[in-house]
Amino acid sequence: MADDRICFPCSVGITHTCPICQAVIPGSGHAPCYPCSQRRRSERQIGEEAATIPIQWMSGMFIAFCESGRIPLDNGLAAERIARTADACRAIAVRDPTYGRLTTDAVHAALGADGARRVAPLIAFMSDVGVLDWDRTRLQVLIENERVDAILTAHRDSPHASLLRRYRDSLAARNRKPITQRTSLTAALALLAELGDAPLGDLSQRHLARALRKSPGHRAALQGFLSFVATQGGPALTSPKPRPLSPVAQEKRLRAEIKAWRKRLAKPRSAGEARAMLILLLARIYALPMTRVLTLRRDEIVVTRNSVTLWPAAEAIVLEEPFASTFLRWARWTSGWSSRPGPWAFPGRHGHQPLSEAAIAYHLSGKAKDQAKKL
Repeated sequence: MADDRICFPCSVGITHTCPICQAVIPGSGHAPCYPCSQRRRSERQIGEEAATIPIQWMSGMFIAFCESGRIPLDNGLAAERIARTADACRAIAVRDPTYGRLTTDAVHAALGADGARRVAPLIAFMSDVGVLDWDRTRLQVLIENERVDAILTAHRDSPHASLLRRYRDSLAARNRKPITQRTSLTAALALLAELGDAPLGDLSQRHLARALRKSPGHRAALQGFLSFVATQGGPALTSPKPRPLSPVAQEKRLRAEIKAWRKRLAKPRSAGEARAMLILLLARIYALPMTRVLTLRRDEIVVTRNSVTLWPAAEAIVLEEPFASTFLRWARWTSGWSSRPGPWAFPGRHGHQPLSEAAIAYHLSGKAKDQAKKL
């Protein structure tokens, strides 16, 4: 006897109209399509999160940000991004900021460096609408001050802790930048590690030579510390000047480095290491500053059939094969649905800022691979 039921093959061709966007979608019933369903879920979450933000103007700004299109509400990742943004707004609201007088110091105190980086779109929005007076230079100063304090805290039980604190105070009194203070303290710690628990008077040229052999990059940063040690009753040491290489030797060393990096790039341990090696090769082969390569934008890359051109309106550097294929494999040169947000060819952790020199050193040191093994 016939009834209203139909078999699966016949049901495949059934469609219905989404009640929200009027799109024709497969299946029977009256349910909305997936993007509309996800958007409706996101809008409900926005209202619930906004109700938990104690300051009214901050709650309104949160809603305006979420509805501005900077978070794709019909995306599956919308819930995580909305929750992260709401957490940041609540953390800022705890400090009871006045509308229009929110400062970089207050945001950094509430979120920290990593927290501010994770909500970079929110910070950009607050700056655009005039709620936040955002100063990237000031933020970098705050971050470096935190790093300096972390160094002193980590070595507070060291026999040379008081010497390090006095050295930091001396650097600050001479108006040295926080990044210079951190570099100088790091170099001083490398030298004091060779001395161990022995008193400062036992410091000798032998300790200095050993420290420079392990970390030759600390040579310039150690000059100020050696002068400071002499004023604190320590020995008067002098840093030996490195023997300059001839132009021929420098060219030979550069060629050897490039050859070794190309070989390492052929079989990288991770995608992060591959991008780090690619950035180093671009900087060395074409004699570019590292910061110039790191801030390369996607719209500054022109891809043709046989070559890749970087900065066509400026340097117009042409990459030939096989290096061009290597670049296209590891750099973010297209803007698609699977690409990270942001305009950078070498994006950082969250995509809204370019990769940093510290991240390059991290990936090349092998720590990234060791960390991945622990997870």
